[in-house]
Amino acid sequence: MSTQNSSNAGSNWSLGAALGAAVAASACCTIPLALVSLGVGGAWIGSLTALAPYRWIFVTGAVAALGYAGYNEWTLSRRPDCDCETMFSSTTRRSLLGVGTLAVLVLVVSPYLVAPSPATATQQAQAAVGQESVEKEAALPASFQQVVLEVEGMTCAACPKTVSTALEGVDGVHRVDATYEPPEAVVRFDPDATSVEALTEATKTAGYPSEPKSSS
Repeated sequence: MSTQNSSNAGSNWSLGAALGAAVAASACCTIPLALVSLGVGGAWIGSLTALAPYRWIFVTGAVAALGYAGYNEWTLSRRPDCDCETMFSSTTRRSLLGVGTLAVLVLVVSPYLVAPSPATATQQAQAAVGQESVEKEAALPASFQQVVLEVEGMTCAACPKTVSTALEGVDGVHRVDATYEPPEAVVRFDPDATSVEALTEATKTAGYPSEPKSSS
């Protein structure tokens, strides 16, 4: 195999490795949200959140592999053209590198894109338990109930979005306010249409076991 072909193969391999590491880096947060949004559930999703402590390793691997792919492309661009057969032309390689780089960046930062800002999260938590929330919910039927669920397995600020999505998919749920700190979800629901047991089952199916902390 020629040196040029070897470098070409190295670029392809490193770009694939960067994409794989980026997917693993988003597995703890973004992928569970995508699965729950598509209606895919199961306690096994909780195993994805176990990758959270190792996210920095996957991010580092993705950046390193992407840098190697870029370095290979740079060295190839400095070599004189030859008539050797290669898998991709230089234009195709650069296009793949550009698209791959964008995909890696989106996957790496995706947990921060779907997570609310700290200020927004704080406001949501205060509204959920404060007078403002009471005033907004005054028009609800008197039969509606509220429960605070203590949620396990949330590892980052993007996880409450997954919990909210899972709970909002339960018939009879009117509103959900989920927060990372504290790790809980305030749920307003119609007790004639659903139950606390159904709510905890929904979070469990999404990979986040929960139990009622208080109710009213």
